Amino acid sequence: MLKSVYEPYAAALRLSGAAKFSGAGFIARIPLAMVGLGILLFISNTTGSYAFAGFVQAAFTLTAALAAVVSSRMSDRYGQRIVLIFLPSVFAVTLFVFVYAVSNEFPRFLQTILAVVAGASFPSFGSFVRARWAFLTNKNERLLHSAFAWESILDELIFTIGPLAAVALAFGVNFASPILVGAVIALIGALLLASLGASSPPPFTPTEHKSEGSAIRFPGMAATIVVALGIGALFGTFEVAAVAFMQEAGTPELIGLTLALWAASSMVGGLIYGSRHPSAPLSRQLAYTTLVLAIVVLPLAFITSPLLLILAATLSGFFISPTLICTFSLTQRLVPSKLLTEGLTWTNSGLAAGFALGASISGILVDHVGTAYAFGLGSLGAALALAASLLAQTRWSIAIDARRDDIAQSVPVSLNQEPIPGPAPGAFLHERDGE
Repeated sequence: MLKSVYEPYAAALRLSGAAKFSGAGFIARIPLAMVGLGILLFISNTTGSYAFAGFVQAAFTLTAALAAVVSSRMSDRYGQRIVLIFLPSVFAVTLFVFVYAVSNEFPRFLQTILAVVAGASFPSFGSFVRARWAFLTNKNERLLHSAFAWESILDELIFTIGPLAAVALAFGVNFASPILVGAVIALIGALLLASLGASSPPPFTPTEHKSEGSAIRFPGMAATIVVALGIGALFGTFEVAAVAFMQEAGTPELIGLTLALWAASSMVGGLIYGSRHPSAPLSRQLAYTTLVLAIVVLPLAFITSPLLLILAATLSGFFISPTLICTFSLTQRLVPSKLLTEGLTWTNSGLAAGFALGASISGILVDHVGTAYAFGLGSLGAALALAASLLAQTRWSIAIDARRDDIAQSVPVSLNQEPIPGPAPGAFLHERDGE
């Protein structure tokens, strides 16, 4: 049983260079779980306002989401290395200036501008790494499924250790330290990833890249982004509401534990789901996972004690990673390889935009009506993801069939005998996905 769980991941990581670039991407992504939470803790404890703290956190996250689409499109066109060297350098410097501005009570509009600049210079490292996996696996379906699941597991591991580290630094050192440490870690990880050029997908020529247009124009992509938007809103509201709930309950030391258990539970769910290859079409799998997620987050709005919140977070977290795996895998089926990094970033940006929206609105709700309403907003986000996945079933099936037809006409279907038998590049779409 245990071998059947870890073997698919081991097979993917045995590919040449895979462990190195996955590890570098893991390091670069750690600040995802530190900087946003760090901004929330830093500003809320400096100004006493969750509304302003949530607003600045949202400004940072939303700008990162929008700008990442541009930087990912540039990486598809010019290669990842130049983006990975330049943008994280700007990111690190800007965050140091941001901390100085907040500490010295610079005008709030200037603090917000610095947060926006920092967000704009944070690349979508997860999309960069997933694009490398697609390149390295030759889009072998089973390997790519396991590889994407592995990266989702690492994402959850990041959100397990990140909040614990951020809270420990904030309350053990000072409230600015999670931001500063995150800035340094992001730069180190980015430079490590940039140095691994052999695994980076080659850039497409300007003519090739422009001929495809934007990834968002492909059928089914808009619905996928809406699903991501709803899931992201759940994330954003939960983080703000959990921080406020624990501080109001007089147990701020449990903030990191709550967020970590939520992510750890998600990691376990992703580990189990990613090691399996369900026979149902991917679009239907996404409908199932969003349905269960929408149900299990409902009790969060009725929680009355820190212990109950920890238990509810642990239970609901189990279904997050499978939903994310389905969402990113579906994106990979809907866009051509020339636009894969951009397509994955659009989905990731939907998550980030939802997070920003949820964080900003929930901050206002916490200040004016209480944490229960903020948790309720997260349930609405999960309901939005469910509604979008149900309404898009037919459109996704048609879109995947169309992509399969395009591939069949342009790439001969043959078996790739080395290193693992499987479909050749272009013939990687699951035969049941169009049902």
